[in-house]
Amino acid sequence: MTLSAQLTHFGIHTTDLDRMVDFYTRVMGFVISDRGVGRSGARVVFMTQNPECHHQFVLFDGKPTDLPYNPVNQISYRLDSLDTLKDYRRALVREGITEHRVTDHGNAWALYFKDPEGNPVELYVDSPFYTPQPCGEPLDLDLSNDEILRRTEAMCRSRPRFMSREAWMQGIQEKLDAR
Repeated sequence: MTLSAQLTHFGIHTTDLDRMVDFYTRVMGFVISDRGVGRSGARVVFMTQNPECHHQFVLFDGKPTDLPYNPVNQISYRLDSLDTLKDYRRALVREGITEHRVTDHGNAWALYFKDPEGNPVELYVDSPFYTPQPCGEPLDLDLSNDEILRRTEAMCRSRPRFMSREAWMQGIQEKLDAR
């Protein structure tokens, strides 16, 4: 028997549900697919960007305002292109979110920031390359897409075990098939 699990959604508790719903719908592009009250009595809002998924993201009321740490490690969203990543960066700047970390991971280009309640968020685009992780080099999103691609490929080729994303995916599939 082969077990397989695909991440389909995640949820976080919020201190200001309405503010978070506004941010994730207006800035991040989600739509509300459902809302209601959960078993605990907390309000809950389901959101998606995919009509095949009832929800990809869920926000709940009830996070204490005096919590000494933020329990969310990272919320990551895969995007379809460098242009979309650049568009999100512009949207975040318009929103007043100007503290970001932009990173070339070799296998992906990423933009990290904190949402209005301080949850770490990653927006990323897969590159056509594989390089062992962790890898984090500076990324300049003001460069042309062709120049970003050129620099990433050169960086990846200079590291051990370089291969194309397709070759890496094939290797992972072989591991999965061998289970």
